[in-house]
Amino acid sequence: MIRFECDRCEREIEVDDAKAGTKVDCPFCGDMNKVPSGGGAVDRASAAGLPPDSGPEAAVMMVRPAFWRGSPFLTLGLALFPLVLTGVLWWLTEMKTGTNLRVLAVSAGLCWAPLAVWWLIVTRGMALEITNKRTIQRKGLFSRATSEVLHDHVRNIQVEQSFVDRVLRVGSVGISSSGQDGIEVLVRNMPSPKKIRSVIDKYRPM
Repeated sequence: MIRFECDRCEREIEVDDAKAGTKVDCPFCGDMNKVPSGGGAVDRASAAGLPPDSGPEAAVMMVRPAFWRGSPFLTLGLALFPLVLTGVLWWLTEMKTGTNLRVLAVSAGLCWAPLAVWWLIVTRGMALEITNKRTIQRKGLFSRATSEVLHDHVRNIQVEQSFVDRVLRVGSVGISSSGQDGIEVLVRNMPSPKKIRSVIDKYRPM
């Protein structure tokens, strides 16, 4: 028999020798623990310089959607629109009324306000938090909603990228667990999606 302490509640857990190197739930607190292996199993996360797979839950990375790279043509168009509008209005009114260019620039600059609000919603209203035990999707700027998947239960990680996405290094990341038919976590316009998948893979069972 193998005996070891739970990472969370520190109570002793006893399992069969056949479970060496695997992961088991603590019968007292339900925390996922890695059973010590006499064979010296390699912790892939630690080997990659990440927080170890075993031990207390620790933050690994927090990723937010890319704003400019996520919708490059739309954001570029919205960013340039006030400038173009200022030039057109000044050209049309200067010939007739001599309207001050500064007044038009301030008025047209207000068109950037919706862009700033959009940026705030996109970058602060969604986040993907990865720990050494689970991946958590956080949604909402003022209200909050979360969806999470334990790494030990991850069945599939999908990364989708168009040609433009590959050039700009963004994409969609979908995570499904062994206990569900659909995708529990789906986030779009994530920077370096292949890196996200690689990090989660290091905490999945072999």
